[in-house]
Amino acid sequence: MTEDFALKVEGLVTNFYTYEGVVLALAGVDLFLRRGDTMGIVGETGCGKSVTARSILRLVEPPGRIEQGSITFFDRDRETNEIAPIEILDLEEAEMMDIRGNKIAIVFQDPATFPNPVFRIGTQIAEVIMLHQDLGRAALEVKIEELEVNLDKTEGDRRNKIEEKIEHYKSQLDTPPEPDDNDKKAAAWKLAIDMLKLVKMPAPEQVISQYPHELSGGMRQRALIAMALSCNPAILICDEATTALDVTVQAQVLNLLNELKSEIGTSIMIITHDLGVVAETCNWVNVMYAGNTVETAATEEIFETPMHPYTMGLLVAVPKLHETKERLDQIRGSVPNLITPPTGCRFHPRCDFVTEICKNDRPRLRELKPGHWVACHNPQGGS
Repeated sequence: MTEDFALKVEGLVTNFYTYEGVVLALAGVDLFLRRGDTMGIVGETGCGKSVTARSILRLVEPPGRIEQGSITFFDRDRETNEIAPIEILDLEEAEMMDIRGNKIAIVFQDPATFPNPVFRIGTQIAEVIMLHQDLGRAALEVKIEELEVNLDKTEGDRRNKIEEKIEHYKSQLDTPPEPDDNDKKAAAWKLAIDMLKLVKMPAPEQVISQYPHELSGGMRQRALIAMALSCNPAILICDEATTALDVTVQAQVLNLLNELKSEIGTSIMIITHDLGVVAETCNWVNVMYAGNTVETAATEEIFETPMHPYTMGLLVAVPKLHETKERLDQIRGSVPNLITPPTGCRFHPRCDFVTEICKNDRPRLRELKPGHWVACHNPQGGS
C-alpha cells in the first residue's frame, strides 16, 4: 500500500499474567492510522481499546507484557519532509522517552485523576515543554517582548541601550544560544499560556497559576489537551477523553479536537464506546472485539454497510429517536472471559451467522472491498 501512514500496528499481542491465569488481552490487533486522519477505535468495555493505546506508548505495566507484534511509527521530519519508519517495540526506554509525549501524546479518560493535583496547571504544561522542546529561540523572544514593553516607558540613553539589546537578541534568533534555567522556565511558561489559548481556555493567564481542583471537568480536560499538544505531536491519542464530561462540554471538546487537527496537522486516535462520538468526529473506524480487530473502514462505509456481525449488532443496538420500541435491541450473550476465550472466532458464541469453521479457525483481517477490511468467515452484505 502507498498510503501516507502515521502509525501501523500488526499482530499486536499483549497478555496480563494474573493469579487467576493469563489474560489474553490483545490477540493480534491490526490497525493503521493515516496522516491527518481522525480514527475511532470502538467496542465494548474490556475489548482491549485502552490496552492497545498503552501498548502503542509502551505504558503497559506489570503484570502486563507485550509479547509480540509490530508497532511502526512513521516519523516525518518537519523540515525535510522525509519519513523514517521507527519500530516502537525495538526502542530503548531512553529513545522511547523522546517519542512518548513528544511525537505521540495521550489524553487519558478521567480529568479528575489527571493532571497531578499538587502542581499548578502551568507548572505541569511547562515541564512537558522543557523536557521535549528546544527553547533557545523562545527564550530570546520572551526577552525581546519584555524589552519592547519597557521601551515605551523609557527615554534618552536608557532607551538607546534597550534598543541595542533588542537588536542584539534579534540577531541571535536564527542561531540562538543555550538559555539558562531561568530563561527556559520563562519561555516554557509563556508557551504554556499560548497552548491554553490554543485550546480556548477561559482566562488562560489566570488558569495557568491555578491547581487542578480549582477547575471544572471541562477546563481540566482542556488543560490535558493543551499539555498533550504542547510539543506539536504527530499523533494524539484520546483514551475515552470525553466520557466523564457532560454532553454540552463533550461537544465543545470534540469540536475543539477537530479544529486543532486542521490547525496543527495532528493525526488523532479517539478511543470510545460511543458511536455518536465516532460519527461526529472520525473519518475512519476500527472495531475491536475481545482483543481483536474485527472490522475497519471509512466511517460512512461502516455505518452504511457493516459486514461483521458484531459491528452490525453494535449499530442496531443504538436507540433511534424516530423509532418506538418496547425493548431495545442487543447482542445476545456476554463478553467472553479472556483467560479462557472461545476457540476460533472469539465472537462465535454470540453470532447469529456462526458455522463450524467459526468455532475452529480464527478469521484473519482481509480486504473484502476497496478500503473495507473484515475478519469474518461469513461476512454479511450490510444491515
